[in-house]
Amino acid sequence: MKATTVALFLLIAISLGAFGQIALKYGMRQVDLGAMGLGMTMRVVRAVFTPYVLLGLSLYAISSCFWLVVLSKWNLSYAYPMIAISYVGVVFLSRIFFHDQVMPLQWVGIVLMVTGLVLVAHYGSATGTVH
Repeated sequence: MKATTVALFLLIAISLGAFGQIALKYGMRQVDLGAMGLGMTMRVVRAVFTPYVLLGLSLYAISSCFWLVVLSKWNLSYAYPMIAISYVGVVFLSRIFFHDQVMPLQWVGIVLMVTGLVLVAHYGSATGTVH
């Protein structure tokens, strides 16, 4: 399998995971779990079966299928840090869908994460071969 195909599978896995997170948040905004204590387990189980939470979990499941392909082709030490792309994506999506505020130091952290990802992508080895 070509590296570009594996990269596409990675991008799909990351995107589905990020949108899954948005669906989970949207679904949980519509659920009142109440106080911790007895009955919390049943409230969480009920929440799992609400439409948007189910959608989010389904997106994660599909994402995992794409991720398995990536794991079968690339070194884990290379592929796993790429999951941080989803952190950046979720920040942008949460601003769009939920109007979340992102503080300046959070943006600094995001820039540092992206810088780290660029370093891993450039200097890391997906397959164990030397660039």
